[in-house]
Amino acid sequence: MRAYNLIRVILGYINTALGYLGKNGMNAIAISIFLGLFLPGIAQALRLFLTPAIFILLTLSFVRVNNTAIASQLKHPKLAIAATLWQMIFLPALVALACWQIGLDQIDVGVLTALFMVSAAPPVMSTPIFIWMYGMNGALALTISTLALIAAPLTTAFFASMILPASLQVNPYDLALNLAGFLLGSALLGRFLYYALGAKRIDAATDQINGLNCIVLFVFAVAAMDGVADFAWTSPFKAAALFLTVFSIATVQFLLTYLSFLSAGVQNAFIASYGVASRNLGLMVAALGGTVPELAWLFFAFAQFPIYLLPWILRPLALRAKAAENRQT
Repeated sequence: MRAYNLIRVILGYINTALGYLGKNGMNAIAISIFLGLFLPGIAQALRLFLTPAIFILLTLSFVRVNNTAIASQLKHPKLAIAATLWQMIFLPALVALACWQIGLDQIDVGVLTALFMVSAAPPVMSTPIFIWMYGMNGALALTISTLALIAAPLTTAFFASMILPASLQVNPYDLALNLAGFLLGSALLGRFLYYALGAKRIDAATDQINGLNCIVLFVFAVAAMDGVADFAWTSPFKAAALFLTVFSIATVQFLLTYLSFLSAGVQNAFIASYGVASRNLGLMVAALGGTVPELAWLFFAFAQFPIYLLPWILRPLALRAKAAENRQT
């Protein structure tokens, strides 16, 4: 009996801790990316858990996919479809055409891999979570993210064949199968948990799921930082240039999308832009087998900074967009 009570107390503390972490998710996620830099020894060990962490994050996202919310959005699907086509086809096509114009043989293989990942990857599946935290239409973000994930195996394989050189030995068909298997596995597990637990329990445990999401994101952040501290110490100017580059790419993608979708409303433009600026590069690394050129790995690692900091950086803009939308209605 005492053991049973002790377990209940421990579970109660865990539940409270996860709930607190989930309610303060934006700050916790922003802090975790910097903690990863100060744990280089752990980062090397946790790199083995990078792919499992991505799988868990996707599963947690699929657990919370609300069928009713997506069905409601798909009654008027033009905006969600347009945002998906923009992110998964139009933008990577622009990058591919630019690379072809320069000449693929003139561009470093690591740069090509990085450009492929940052232009072809779907949005991180935490996007709807932060859109909900902003008090915006999370169902729209969820619909765009889900459609992008469905399209990802085909679109990424197509652009891989256009951009990635033969020397990288990436078979587009294998890439598509790896990505499809990864997404299908996490989707099946996530939906099983959704129906097993029930929508009401999942809604009631939103903060706890957010807290668990933060813990896995922390593990992912530490694993992604493998080699970054050494690189920054030995090549500080290159590290600074790479840091500025990833933020510049995220900013350009965000602004270009925001301006392109502004006619659909300030809030809708913000939602479409957030997903474009926050790409799931980890999913691309996993689909590529976890082995990418060193420069592409460093790009992937540094790209986590804008992804982890965007929820905090964009909060003022999100509040203004929400207020502007409310004034118009």
